[in-house]
Amino acid sequence: MPERPPIQAIGRVAETLEPGRLYRVEMANGYAAYAVLSKLGPRPEIGEAVGHRVGLEFSPFDMSRCHLVSWLPEDA
Repeated sequence: MPERPPIQAIGRVAETLEPGRLYRVEMANGYAAYAVLSKLGPRPEIGEAVGHRVGLEFSPFDMSRCHLVSWLPEDA
């Protein structure tokens, strides 16, 4: 059986739960999830992460958690 690809989305950081590791993110439709940043993942070049747009990857089996894969510019 082929592996299902991750679901990609764009969200906004609503809360920092563990700086540099765990964030609560919200999508445009109001859905909220927990985003984990891996040890080798992209680090924010900003001081405070709240309010910044991020690229996310969700597992097709659990939509309550996701991986933060990129920090997006505000004007995009």
